[in-house]
Amino acid sequence: MVPAAWHAQHGAMGGPDFPDGGCSSSTAEPPDLAELRMLIELAALRKLADRGLTDKELAVSRRLACATVSSARSGDVPGYLEADAVFHLYLLGLTGDPVLTESARMLLDVGKGRRRAGRQLAQRIAIRAGEHGEIVRLLAEDMVSAASEMLRHHVAEDLLGPGET
Repeated sequence: MVPAAWHAQHGAMGGPDFPDGGCSSSTAEPPDLAELRMLIELAALRKLADRGLTDKELAVSRRLACATVSSARSGDVPGYLEADAVFHLYLLGLTGDPVLTESARMLLDVGKGRRRAGRQLAQRIAIRAGEHGEIVRLLAEDMVSAASEMLRHHVAEDLLGPGET
């Protein structure tokens, strides 16, 4: 239960940034959303690293990472965003933890309309796409810390707003 003092400070459904309980119209995701996504995906990455990936799982992961690169190279931003979500959700699904997967699915859905738009996204998706393959390579080589750092960078860069670096 939320204390009455919190409601007094933040409003019934929102906070200082959302006085009417509505959503922000900014193109950048709120830092809390990025942090939640990183917590979920880093926990999943650690689970996968602890148990290891089968050859088949690595092959599928690589194929999904390549799909993001294909979309990025062709300039297909919606295709890239879809392939990106499939890649991340596949890795999360490998953990066998439906709560992690469903939580990430909800965060990805919320973030879909709030990612960089247009030309700014098109200029950077090739970099983001290449990071998928690097994450899989690092996992395959049991370089968990490096894979975690790459994932942290990937998610943070993916969630920046226009003009941010």
